Amino acid sequence: MSIRIRAPRTILAIALGLLVSSPALAQLPPPDPQRLQDAIDVTDRRIQQAQDLLLGAPNLAAQAEVDQAVALQSLAKQAFAQARYAAAARATFDARLHADRAIAILRGLPDPNRVRDQLERTREILDRARDRLAHCDVSAAREMLRIAIDMQARAEVSFGETRYLAALQLTMSARERALRALQLCNAGESLDETVASALQRTDDLLARVHEQVDPSDLERARQLLANADNQQARAKTEAQAGHARVALRLTRTARDQATRAERLTTGQARR
Repeated sequence: MSIRIRAPRTILAIALGLLVSSPALAQLPPPDPQRLQDAIDVTDRRIQQAQDLLLGAPNLAAQAEVDQAVALQSLAKQAFAQARYAAAARATFDARLHADRAIAILRGLPDPNRVRDQLERTREILDRARDRLAHCDVSAAREMLRIAIDMQARAEVSFGETRYLAALQLTMSARERALRALQLCNAGESLDETVASALQRTDDLLARVHEQVDPSDLERARQLLANADNQQARAKTEAQAGHARVALRLTRTARDQATRAERLTTGQARR
């Protein structure tokens, strides 16, 4: 019996729709002006919340995040006034992320960037689990993977609602269930296989981004891509030396930097 498990379309649609605080939204088409104004208002309230918390508990790290949020929000409003809606959307969502980080620091919550990284890692594991369990006949494994997919969708929704602790708990639980499902079907992969898969994914992304970035692009994008190339080269060296976990960390860093370069390039092209 083949396994064909997918998260319900409605759940995934909600999850994607609510991920408005993620910089990934910069890759979407320019938003409707009224909806964008609403998003800017939400960011204003989030910044005000962070500033109010700072009054009662001064914190240098949180203050730095708030200052960055205020600067980006100012850019967002300027871009909105000039009808540069895509740029305004990127700036206000980035501003909101900084405000959220300040709130997380002040409330002792998980760092949003850390939660986002964990969500990405779980997505990778779920993708591999779907492929490796495609022909698994163990019903318990199929059910466990279905639950994992559902929990990951809920984690994505929680992240979009800035409920970072809930998102972290849900995505870690989803990952645990996916790994257990793989074990039930004896479909787990070795650490070396995981590293090889991760390196290949980063290579594919770098190849795509190199085609998009040219000398006329933003200096920041070129710098990020150069850093990504360097990190990936180091990751391959560590993998060859048998340092699998170090290689994984480096290639994920490379992938993150390449993704950021791609976002900058995409945004520049749409202006």
